[in-house]
Amino acid sequence: MIPEVVKNWIPRLPMTAPSLVGRHVRTDPLDLSKDIPLLWDALGGNDESINERLKWYGFADLGNEQDLSDLLERFHQPATGCCVNVFRLVPSNQVAGMASYMATRPEHGSTEVGLVAHGPAMAQSPAATEAHYLLAQHAFETMGYRRYEWKCDSNNAPSNKAARRYGFTYEGQFRQHIVTAKGNNRDTNWYSMLDSEWPQRKKAMEAWLHPSNFDQDGKQKHQLQHFQESNK
Repeated sequence: MIPEVVKNWIPRLPMTAPSLVGRHVRTDPLDLSKDIPLLWDALGGNDESINERLKWYGFADLGNEQDLSDLLERFHQPATGCCVNVFRLVPSNQVAGMASYMATRPEHGSTEVGLVAHGPAMAQSPAATEAHYLLAQHAFETMGYRRYEWKCDSNNAPSNKAARRYGFTYEGQFRQHIVTAKGNNRDTNWYSMLDSEWPQRKKAMEAWLHPSNFDQDGKQKHQLQHFQESNK
């Protein structure tokens, strides 16, 4: 089989944490000096729900804001294309969650959206879908990347469901991929979205997010999968 030639390819710039504004949510680069207390509260804080939201990543339990700061400081390295995006609700500007660009390989045009955590204020809402729409659009259209990845613990049902819902394609499972900080085995499921697939995924997300898809009580009329299927 003759390899496909990637015409006129040049390496991309490292990923950045963008400031993007949608109808329901905005994304901003993490400010370690200001955002940690807000994120700590948004994800559950001292009531242990913060650990419930992050438990699948394999880290040790987070006991306080400093633990969260230390964790995010490890990931927020913009020079390498690994950067934390903070989600703020529109119009209140309330911090409600986060996600990171990571495992970035500019020479291949590949990056992952990971360390995803939606607090109660945005979980299972249009804000969550719009946040991932904005991040994917930035990766593909602004930065010119070819491949967008989503990886999660095989046992993390909500994350696996979200990946499929947003239009990522399941690629397989890395068995015995990680021994977590708690000493547990983690099998990791891999998903991806390609630049050639993004126009269809984008159209479906925009159709789902459009105000006409919601009734006067804010309930969706059609699921995102409806628009994914109808746009194939």
